[in-house]
Amino acid sequence: MKKYYYIISIILLQSLFACKNNCTPDITGVNLTNSIFLTTIDSLKSVDANSYRIELRLDIDQINKRQDKDCIQGEKGLKSNIKELSIVSNANIFNTTAGEKINLDNFRIYDYVGFISDDYGEDIDANFKRYRLNEWIDMINNDYRDTYDSTFKFYNNFYIEFSDKNQSANNVKFKLIVTLMNGNVFEAETKPINIT
Repeated sequence: MKKYYYIISIILLQSLFACKNNCTPDITGVNLTNSIFLTTIDSLKSVDANSYRIELRLDIDQINKRQDKDCIQGEKGLKSNIKELSIVSNANIFNTTAGEKINLDNFRIYDYVGFISDDYGEDIDANFKRYRLNEWIDMINNDYRDTYDSTFKFYNNFYIEFSDKNQSANNVKFKLIVTLMNGNVFEAETKPINIT
């Protein structure tokens, strides 16, 4: 009987510790789209800076998809942390020359996983907390949610918007480069658009 007790104990301990990693997402790619609130605008030629957002979608693999039910509280951290995130543009914007890295403080990021209806409007959008990109990276790399926002959960859909809305550029494209600690580098670029 003791033998079965030990075997069952070992199995329970292994499953307990194995479940710890079920919720650890692994970034496998990035996608960018020109957007306004809840609407992709890649077919538009121009948009005003107040409404413009870059829709960021992270391609994510779960460590163990069979046990996603364990992830109900949201993922904690990443399998491989973000080492660097940079944004460049093909046009002069934010007092930055085309092709150079734009200071990340010029952007804010927020998730939009909670939007479930077309009834949401700009008033609801304004209620979502924006983070500086460096804060966001810190939160998801180190699970410092309580430092910034204890309700934050890591999802894979985000909006990036300008912190200074007094920007304009013609035929502008933004490129996002994400470098992970494991050496993987992912790049994505928006289609050209005029920002007025």
